[in-house]
Amino acid sequence: MNLFFESGGLKVAALHYEGREKCVVMAHGFGAVKESLIPYAERFSEDFGVLLFDYRFFGESEGWPRQLIDINTQLEDWRNAVEYARSLGYEKIALWGTSFSGGHVLTIASEVDVDAVVSQVPFVDGLAVARAAGVKNVLRLTFSGMVDKLLSFIGRVNYVPIFAPEGGFAFMSSREAEKYRYIIPEGVEWFNAVPARIALSIVRYRPVERVERIRCPVLYVVAERDGITPAEAALKAAEMTKNSEVLRVNGDHFDVYLSLFEFCVEREREFLLRSLD
Repeated sequence: MNLFFESGGLKVAALHYEGREKCVVMAHGFGAVKESLIPYAERFSEDFGVLLFDYRFFGESEGWPRQLIDINTQLEDWRNAVEYARSLGYEKIALWGTSFSGGHVLTIASEVDVDAVVSQVPFVDGLAVARAAGVKNVLRLTFSGMVDKLLSFIGRVNYVPIFAPEGGFAFMSSREAEKYRYIIPEGVEWFNAVPARIALSIVRYRPVERVERIRCPVLYVVAERDGITPAEAALKAAEMTKNSEVLRVNGDHFDVYLSLFEFCVEREREFLLRSLD
């Protein structure tokens, strides 16, 4: 069922798979759209209610500039999504995030009472992600971000590609980055770019500093060959989390959506069944 809830004065689009008592709240990663996660949502909906939403500025949600990534507003969207799920009558809430939203769910779980978290190939430390991206790319992104910030004062936008071939200029240009194109279904509102200003804050975003406050069970899904959100950083976060499990998979950042989907979704479903029992 398609619906909207309000966040920051804007309508946020969501898909609701109705269930009883237990709900998995989900959102996409860096620059994607909710439709990219429908395979996960449909599998979880066999056992739970699911609320899968687009952040404001993305997909069917309201907001301009399009595809703006802002950490604070995305976290606010998460808080409002959890509250909306509770308003639907769900008693137990799990958070499911992947890549950039894998960091968001850790941040939200550190401050909001939820019952379980799945954090898949998560962004846990902006410094680690910057090191993986390389100094040259980080400097170019920072400059582009400064230009975009200046242009924003006159209502204009400097867009930078989300992904590019290895060595290209984009937020993601590691060896696996071009697999990104395979997670975006045809026919949805999406383009391969985001306003560059996110480069000015992404390095300072460190969900790993919040994980010690999480009380509920957390499953970390870590890809051994992840060239975008390094496995070492995610494993460190898992060690710092009081009630954590780690699922290590032999793949890269995007294999969890592609060749490793069946394996990951089944292990995650089993974790959610145990944790929400």
